[in-house]
Amino acid sequence: MVFRTRTVVTGVVAAGSLVMATLAAAVVLSAEPVQAATRADAGSGTPDAATLYHDALATTHAWSVHYSSDSTQSKQTLLESGDAGPASGSQTVSMGKGSITIVLIGDITYVKGNPDGLETLVGLSSSQAGVVANQWIEFSTTNSVFSQVVAGVRSTDVAHELALKGPLSLVHAKTIDGTSVDAIEGTQTFGHTTDHVVLYVRAHGSHVPVEEDSVNTKGQRTSAEHIAYSKWGETVRPRAPQAAVSIGPVSSV
Repeated sequence: MVFRTRTVVTGVVAAGSLVMATLAAAVVLSAEPVQAATRADAGSGTPDAATLYHDALATTHAWSVHYSSDSTQSKQTLLESGDAGPASGSQTVSMGKGSITIVLIGDITYVKGNPDGLETLVGLSSSQAGVVANQWIEFSTTNSVFSQVVAGVRSTDVAHELALKGPLSLVHAKTIDGTSVDAIEGTQTFGHTTDHVVLYVRAHGSHVPVEEDSVNTKGQRTSAEHIAYSKWGETVRPRAPQAAVSIGPVSSV
């Protein structure tokens, strides 16, 4: 689910079938090429913004990572946490009274949640959610009906979550939880609003992402988005539930 993010989904019925639609907090990624604005003191040996950014994105495709995020839009707070690997991962999501757990293993994805979570975060009807609440549901990972549930669970999706639109610039470096980080500022679009976002990457060694925050014009963090990354390179091997049910379009066969 979009980290996090970060992407909130709700179900709607169209042409007789369930269709997932993102809420206003969904991040819209730009296909435009990134233009870099280099730091004034580039002679210090710190790579420019574009180099740091592309180094950070490269790590997300093959590495595993733990993440936690919170975002707020229209007074709705979305909380996500999970462990993402290249082909598998697990995630917990909550918003309001709704909560779900997602386990993705290759071609099959499993979801379990309370009635509110299955309805507002997965997109099931209230009657469907009542029948399968607190039970594991399985469906094909490639099932387009539930594509927004799957999005963000794997590390290959993380690059989409933290993608920035240029021009990029380096802003004030800092220390986060004892780790020295460089800060890359760009923009992301949340619903119909474009906000400034700062991606913090490790300053030394591999430039892995450490944190990403939405900021205001003064560079102060806002509630639109906050993501923390840790445990890069961890082993991610989620276990499949011992029993799962399939209903209607969620069939995995």
